[in-house]
Amino acid sequence: MQTQTIPNAQPQFPIWELEQIESTIRASLQWLATLENRREALTAELERITRPQLVITKAPMKMIGPGLEYREAMSVHWNYIDIHTELLRRLWTEFPDRREAMAKAMGCYGTTRAYVAKTLAELFPGQPTAWAQRYSRTLVDGWYVDTNLNRERMRRILPAAVEAAGLRWGKDVKTYWRPTQIAG
Repeated sequence: MQTQTIPNAQPQFPIWELEQIESTIRASLQWLATLENRREALTAELERITRPQLVITKAPMKMIGPGLEYREAMSVHWNYIDIHTELLRRLWTEFPDRREAMAKAMGCYGTTRAYVAKTLAELFPGQPTAWAQRYSRTLVDGWYVDTNLNRERMRRILPAAVEAAGLRWGKDVKTYWRPTQIAG
């Protein structure tokens, strides 16, 4: 057998291989585009779930009272009359030159009682000494305070005494008649 050579003949070109390569490249590019889209979606989700969360915290609450807050210092008292007498004792001690003015301001809320006075007879006019001693306490030397009061009466006369002393009710002085939650 003899082979014959054809002049200017070219070896047979593998066109099918080129088409297969181009087809594979197109399919690969589609897969790559799909993978890139999926990567972007997963990256966005990862960002969302790992992003630091804004945590809005409430101010911690604390329970205070019953008691008295005097110039930002809290003192606890378990009954109303102790709150009343402690506040007046602080005012009478800290503002001795305003005692008369404070007594007068408190007396404006009474009809026959003075609420604070220099003698038991002035504190409870017409009452026997034993009765007056039972319903009073020594506030400071030379002054007595009425202890036969209800909370509503105390709520009226204490602000008058505080203002007569030159302080501000609700700012410099606060009373808490029952346990109260405040921001701590």
